[in-house]
Amino acid sequence: MSEEARVPWRHYPAWLLLKAFCGALQLLPEGLVYRIAAGLSRLAFLPNSRYRRVALANLDLAYGDAKTVAEKRRIARGSFRNLFLTMTEFMLTPKIRRRGGPDIELINGEAIRAVRAKGKGLIFLVSHYGNWEFMALSDAPLMGPVAAVGRPFRNSLIYREIERRRSMCNLMPIKKKWVAQDIIDLLGRNYCVAILSDQYAGRFAPFAPFFGRPVSTTPSAVVLAMKTGASIVPVFDVRVGYSRHEVHACDPIEIPDTGDRKADIAEGCARMNRVLEGWVRRRPDLWLWMARRWRKKKRPEEL
Repeated sequence: MSEEARVPWRHYPAWLLLKAFCGALQLLPEGLVYRIAAGLSRLAFLPNSRYRRVALANLDLAYGDAKTVAEKRRIARGSFRNLFLTMTEFMLTPKIRRRGGPDIELINGEAIRAVRAKGKGLIFLVSHYGNWEFMALSDAPLMGPVAAVGRPFRNSLIYREIERRRSMCNLMPIKKKWVAQDIIDLLGRNYCVAILSDQYAGRFAPFAPFFGRPVSTTPSAVVLAMKTGASIVPVFDVRVGYSRHEVHACDPIEIPDTGDRKADIAEGCARMNRVLEGWVRRRPDLWLWMARRWRKKKRPEEL
């Protein structure tokens, strides 16, 4: 039986609604769609919104009294706006690509070029910052197709739509949730692999400082770099206008090699978080404050 025949019927209504919505967006002037998205982000920032409460609580944890209540609200509103614009740009990807967009400038591409010349693969450390889906379009000839590690949606039809748009963004989705050997093979062939690094990674992942507090940090990039010799290059998308972006490539993160594997992984995670924190402090409105990054650890004695 074909894969299409195995799609549960209950997946179709949401998929059809999404297709109709995205189709309608393609018909509207692009600037109008972005203005609508910005307006909807203000509606989402209502006082009774759970995501608003999470965002403001996270800002309290990160900044304490260093920022006023008004400043934190302004950052949170900006974060909502950036998320809505990012989702809108992603839905408009077919239209944007047809007109030759988006307009993206790669900053410090020399860091990527130097790593690519080594031939050992490159791990892009990606965060929910700016429009993270567009980063691989900044210099497609230099990067080649960027393999993107992601978690599939339960609705397989919607996930196919997401994969189709990601392929338009020079991303090559790795279809399975997590297949380490596939990623190792790609790095061995000098591919670039993008790994999201700023999500809560579970109670048993390494806890590394972030804004002065220990947070669960995914060690995947560090472990892969240790195993393959690939370099870790953090990249951050800075929104400079509607469908206009700067993608900043950072210098590679050096992973220590002291012989103590556990300590080296912990230090590698700490270095990743330091880079992320620096960029979040630079433009806090571009980061996704609505995710519950700070959570309690199962073993509090290890905090």
